[in-house]
Amino acid sequence: MRKRAKFLLCFIVSAMLVLVLGIQVLIPKEINLMVGKQESLSFNLPLKANIGDEEKIVVSGIDTEPVTENIEIDLNQDTILTPIKAGETKAEISAFGIPIKTVSVNIMPNKKLIPSGKIVGIVMKTEGVLVLGTGSVKGSDGSTAKPSDGVLRTGDIIISCNSSSIVEKEDLQKAIDDAGGNEIDLTIKRDNKESNVNITPVKNENNEYKIGVWIRDSTQGLGTVTFIDKDNKTYAALGHGVYDVDTKSLTPVSEGTLTNAEIFGIQKGEAGVPGEVTGRLSKGSRLGSVDNNTDCGINGSLNGFGEEELAGEAYEIGLMQDVHEGNAVILSDVLGDGVKEYSVSIESINKLGLSADKGMVVKVTDQRLLEKTGGIIQGMSGSPIIQDNKIIGAVTHVFVKDPTKGYGIFIENMIQ
Repeated sequence: MRKRAKFLLCFIVSAMLVLVLGIQVLIPKEINLMVGKQESLSFNLPLKANIGDEEKIVVSGIDTEPVTENIEIDLNQDTILTPIKAGETKAEISAFGIPIKTVSVNIMPNKKLIPSGKIVGIVMKTEGVLVLGTGSVKGSDGSTAKPSDGVLRTGDIIISCNSSSIVEKEDLQKAIDDAGGNEIDLTIKRDNKESNVNITPVKNENNEYKIGVWIRDSTQGLGTVTFIDKDNKTYAALGHGVYDVDTKSLTPVSEGTLTNAEIFGIQKGEAGVPGEVTGRLSKGSRLGSVDNNTDCGINGSLNGFGEEELAGEAYEIGLMQDVHEGNAVILSDVLGDGVKEYSVSIESINKLGLSADKGMVVKVTDQRLLEKTGGIIQGMSGSPIIQDNKIIGAVTHVFVKDPTKGYGIFIENMIQ
């Protein structure tokens, strides 16, 4: 009997652990709410939540005053939360009395945004110069040397040389020339940590001093503005980060420019071959700055001209919990005749936040777009998605095997 009871106890404990682990996966790592907007919170699971923060949330049916201390909520039934102040708090989730997950609760200001859909030019200069790789230098005496081998590596950012700031490639070459073949001291950033390294330049067969390194100081291309926040005179675009094709890392930005773009044509997408917008940047037509490059896209400030160029009707924000499968539209000027609405369908929704820029699957259903582009093509990243007269997100990636489909990001991820 003892063995049987022990086995049964072990089985129950194991089953509970498996259940708890399974529940952890089903709970998102963060919940976004909006000031003044009631939300019904329920996971239909045997869970409890403790939300504790002063003067931020009213929990209907439990208290008519703002929460001032930890209060337990049953997540197996609907609970109405009404945020009353923007900010952040935490929700401690437990099952069977066991703490299983801490969820971030982000309370956003209640505002409207202007969806755009305009394809623009994007120029980003890196912080310092980005190391793409190291190589060899053929010396003036015919020998071969690798002065940077084992010292610099792909992804390093060179910030200064002999105490002189490095902003462009030309800055680094000048500092090397000024050293006249003597050892140089480089300040680099690697994995967000600064350090100093020393390299002795080699005079090549053209009597130029080189350190045998491939570098880049800027990135440019086309993308789509998702929305404008008129109150702050800011914008957000792309819906995904800009990654360096060589280092595969998020491109660091020291400064950048948003410009108008001239579209030349469209390469239609086909299964296995992504399409793209072809065009050029109108660098003389500056719309604003590029201040940040994040996993959820780029953002920055608009100048007066940019505000006029991107002006439009403001829409309410639709949070993740407002998004549903079914009909929606995207806005884009990809066909070159101004920003238009094109019909799409939200096919599936991922609320677990495993990848911020892949929160939903979007299928293009508009025949005009399918005939001209084949669906989603490069350059359309950032096209805003409108559903139920609310801006809910943006197109981010195309399915290479099926260009009629792609991923989308929830709008709250781009706002943050």
